[in-house]
Amino acid sequence: MGAAAQTTVKAQAQFAGVGLHTGGECRISTLPAPAGSGIVFRRCDIDPDGTANRLSTLIHAAPENVVGSDHGTRLANGYGASVSTVEHLMAAFALLSIDNVIVDVDGPEIPIFDGSADHLVAGLKQAGLQAQDAARSPIVIAEPILVTDGDRLIEFTPSDTGSIDIDIDFGDCLIGRQSLSVDLSSPADCDRLAKARTFCRLHEVDGLRSAGLIRGGSLENSLVVDGPALLNDQPLRDPHEFALHKALDLVGDLYLLGRPVRGAIRAVKPGHDLNVRAALAVARSVSTGAQEARLLAATA
Repeated sequence: MGAAAQTTVKAQAQFAGVGLHTGGECRISTLPAPAGSGIVFRRCDIDPDGTANRLSTLIHAAPENVVGSDHGTRLANGYGASVSTVEHLMAAFALLSIDNVIVDVDGPEIPIFDGSADHLVAGLKQAGLQAQDAARSPIVIAEPILVTDGDRLIEFTPSDTGSIDIDIDFGDCLIGRQSLSVDLSSPADCDRLAKARTFCRLHEVDGLRSAGLIRGGSLENSLVVDGPALLNDQPLRDPHEFALHKALDLVGDLYLLGRPVRGAIRAVKPGHDLNVRAALAVARSVSTGAQEARLLAATA
């Protein structure tokens, strides 16, 4: 079987909604991009006349461009342009195996929609995908990679498939402890991931808003737990929706690497900060491996 081809979107897809943290209206458009170009955000609102240096508006999706990971992932370029809350869109690209796309962003943040990636996945599917004349090149985990923070960890080990085993622990409330295994090659598991909504505990809300976060948060776009109770009118979409959403965030943050990861992933109490550190560790491993390959070739 030959290598899978890279893909881009076949046609433009447009999305609009409120930003979770800014509370403002945000609009995005996803556009086809050449093979090998990766995922690039373009802040079209900061240069509406097209008079500024074009590079100042472009923000490449890469772990080294992450400048914030507090309740969301924020990317920035060297000119000061940034875009926040990219994780659900990045997860949608990952779940659909989209490699190359330009994302025009009118606003500082990606819309939150219902707190999941489901709306984004549906819109991208409707726009269609286009195979390109270039092979996908997954990152193959050749040896274990471990990132820890106290009792939290993300570990990569060699495997022929892409899988995630995740454990979360919110023992003081309805969420409780959840353990979950997902197969990223399974359409059913990818659908469960896409539908899982973001969540918080009620006692966190005031502190987050005082910190300038979740100004657009509501029961329409977040699951809110108060002790043993779920405050939303709608029930959970899945018994493991909380763990699934943590896995969705991890999928999105790891896709900043620009390529799928072929290996087994184990995550205990993950969050955006640890996810980004894990992506950077994998990127360093790939870079080191390439340097060693070049050295061996030069001395052969």
